[in-house]
Amino acid sequence: MAKSEVTSGANADAPTVETALAELERLVGRLEHGEGGLEEALDDFEQGVHLVRACTDMLTKMELRVQQLVVTEDGEIVTEPFGDDAGEDDGE
Repeated sequence: MAKSEVTSGANADAPTVETALAELERLVGRLEHGEGGLEEALDDFEQGVHLVRACTDMLTKMELRVQQLVVTEDGEIVTEPFGDDAGEDDGE
């Protein structure tokens, strides 16, 4: 697997986005193919929900770290969170 290990840094045992998605895909495959009994399917589903929440949390944290360069009206270059519409002026 690629070395783009993106975790929160606080917990070395936390899965990366890539490993969590791979495990989620494996679980979905098991559920789609009806592998295991009802109890195993429920366990897989619960684990999948946990993985989705972990991925969402990791991706949200990554999104907050992404910055974009913006040139202000006076020509100064500053950084703002990517996708921040506050810096855009629709009316000219």
